[in-house]
Amino acid sequence: MLQPRLLSTIAAFVIALVAGVGVLPVEASAQTRTVTQGGSVVVHGTGVCTVGYNDPARHRSFVAAHCGRNGARVEIVDPATNARSGAVGTLYRSRAYDGHLGNDWAAIQWDPGVRLDGNRITGDAWVHPNDIRMGETVCYFGRTSHAGGGRTCGSFGGSADNTFLLNAPLTRPGDSGGPMWVPGRGFVGVISSQWAARQLPVVGGANFVVGVVPHDGPAVTEVQLMGLYMENLVAPVSAGGSAVGPVGESVRRVAVSYTHLTLPTTPY
Repeated sequence: MLQPRLLSTIAAFVIALVAGVGVLPVEASAQTRTVTQGGSVVVHGTGVCTVGYNDPARHRSFVAAHCGRNGARVEIVDPATNARSGAVGTLYRSRAYDGHLGNDWAAIQWDPGVRLDGNRITGDAWVHPNDIRMGETVCYFGRTSHAGGGRTCGSFGGSADNTFLLNAPLTRPGDSGGPMWVPGRGFVGVISSQWAARQLPVVGGANFVVGVVPHDGPAVTEVQLMGLYMENLVAPVSAGGSAVGPVGESVRRVAVSYTHLTLPTTPY
């Protein structure tokens, strides 16, 4: 078994649920019944998350699964007054959520009378990670990080099934569930977690925001994400994108065969 010191030296990586949840806002008497993309919601028993995408046809919104327990009641927070609506929705985690990395998305089913705004940040169109070029610009919005407006953008770092990486400044507590999108193309997924890494010899290091498509897919392991991570370090993005095809696949295979010995078995 590798010693703790060796683990921390070779691969000191942390997968952090975007600290997912923020501090609960103060209760207020004013009521709100409108859900906005990028707005805040309070999940009972957990805290504050950001709305990632509105689906008016099914009267629901998408957030991260770790925003709360299955069946938890949800309140809307008025961004202007910080007033809370009272319980007006119910959170349902993905049935494939593994409590860790896999399928970290959930739907909030809203009660009758709740109004859903359009997706003013991302637009209604969806873009699958498989259709995004390595190095292409992807942005995210979190209610905590962007309380005064704006966005954070970075370069696309590849995907493993429905989980993908964004090389960008890290998120903050309360950003979980927020929208991630390709400017001018559409919504990609919701903010799930983050990789924060120490510098490694030779290849260095980088921090990545982890996003999840709100659609069930196979479980994704740390090893798969580490493979993507190492590909980004060993074959950095150039004008034509990073290593793809046989070269990229070789990097992934080497990284996976190496990192299964060095990654901790659980996040911390």
